[in-house]
Amino acid sequence: MNTAKIDPRAIRTRRLITDSFDQLMSYKDFDHISVKDITSLATINRATFYSHFVDKYELADVMLTEKIQEIMNEHFNCFEELDEKMIIKMFQSISQIHKNLFTNCRRGYDTFGQMIEEKVKEAITLIVSHLLKTDNRLEASMFSWALYGAFVEWELTSKETLEDFAKTAASALLQIIDTSLNEKIKVV
Repeated sequence: MNTAKIDPRAIRTRRLITDSFDQLMSYKDFDHISVKDITSLATINRATFYSHFVDKYELADVMLTEKIQEIMNEHFNCFEELDEKMIIKMFQSISQIHKNLFTNCRRGYDTFGQMIEEKVKEAITLIVSHLLKTDNRLEASMFSWALYGAFVEWELTSKETLEDFAKTAASALLQIIDTSLNEKIKVV
């Protein structure tokens, strides 16, 4: 059993780095943020930064992953059943992720759009794999792409409320899942 403790100073320093980066992202484009900017605001030296992160890209990746996970955890957990209510919660979490990241990282939002999409779809793929109790990543991945695609469709074209569109999308996705599960039963 690994009982190694994490040094509270390292936790505090990491928090200084992430908070400084977050603050810089609110008023500066990602491309114009340097490690020097981050370390100056965090009042640490560059060596300290590099002992925590390889570069600013890794820092951005870690922060996006943490923010996405945090928002998803607020909306649902992996112990719920994959039903209409759960799919609506997933849809709402995708919307909340984009809203929060746009608000907090307005200047860097466009830069991270593709990364956000990839991370959200991967997180949903893992959750759906767990909920369907399957090792078949393809089905879970297809579900996550369909759900994310439904969100994009709503964001770009829908005049419906988030809740109404999510309910419609959930119903369609459940039909796809039911068909897939029934086909499995017939094939076996």
